Amino acid sequence: MSLVNKNNKLTDRIDAAIAKKGNKNKNNEHNQNLLNTFSRVATELLAGLLIGGCMGWTIDKWFDTNPWFLILFFLLGGAAGILNLWRVVSGKGLKIGYF
Repeated sequence: MSLVNKNNKLTDRIDAAIAKKGNKNKNNEHNQNLLNTFSRVATELLAGLLIGGCMGWTIDKWFDTNPWFLILFFLLGGAAGILNLWRVVSGKGLKIGYF
């Protein structure tokens, strides 16, 4: 076997290893983007529910109307969280000047 033939085999093996590594990096980036999206969705939903519930509870304490405002603002917070979820998933809320 000649030296040129060995170099070609080695080059082919190196190219295959680099291509395989490049595919792994792309998969890792995709998984990381997916994880970021899921964590943002969970945060948006939880924040909407918590803020709505806290606002409703506070207003109920001020006006002594338990539990009407708590229920109302909890539902409004859930609706706001779902709206934010839709914006994240569709990508429409990510543009400047969307609203």
